[in-house]
Amino acid sequence: SGAVVASPMSHEVASEGGVMGGSFYVGAAYSPAFPSVTSFDMRESSKETSYVRGYGKSIATIDVSVPANFSKSGYNFAFSKNLITSFDGAVGYSLGGARVELEASYRRFATLADGQYAKSGAESLAAITRDANITETNYFVVKIDEITNTSVMLNGCYDVLHTDLPVSPYVCAGIGASFVDISKQVTTKLAYRGKVGISYQFTPEISLVAGGFYHGLFDESYKDIPAHNSVKFSGEAKASVKAHIAD
Repeated sequence: SGAVVASPMSHEVASEGGVMGGSFYVGAAYSPAFPSVTSFDMRESSKETSYVRGYGKSIATIDVSVPANFSKSGYNFAFSKNLITSFDGAVGYSLGGARVELEASYRRFATLADGQYAKSGAESLAAITRDANITETNYFVVKIDEITNTSVMLNGCYDVLHTDLPVSPYVCAGIGASFVDISKQVTTKLAYRGKVGISYQFTPEISLVAGGFYHGLFDESYKDIPAHNSVKFSGEAKASVKAHIAD
């Protein structure tokens, strides 16, 4: 697993004259994140050993009912850089150099194709089998075309204020919840967040902020990923995933 650093540019608007001489503020940011889904491992739930097979690159149609279509052994999903669909918004209260804020963020990581496929979307399909050889009665299919992470964080911040300069360094630390969606299965995780940067005050009401952040999760397990197809064996057909998701 690896750290991810992004450089958000945000715009904050303050409303002076708040409670006890402080001020309320709102902020919005575009926060591109670099590769954030790593160490991705998938297997059948409650099974120690599973085999994951990818859809054949040369097959021109999508038919998950044909076992032979899953001809790629040892398949693993990969996910794109999060450079466009990456946004943050915050509302907060500041008093002197101290701030507290409620921040929401959204990240989307699309599944990447590991080469050229004859049929678009085939890279999002994987068969999980109970044996090394796939048959009609020992596999189920998982479809993952993206992973999304929606977070709500409570941050505490401190600004180093200068009365004669419009520039103020800041540092923030926060804790909250991330709602991770994998194949329509949403899992809630305890999350943490750190931010450092510089705020430039254009007017008493408007500031431009540039900085970096790290957002991570305390737990990397995701369970009950549903099957995409009708299975031909008894019992549940669900997958479990372990992945490092950070931005």
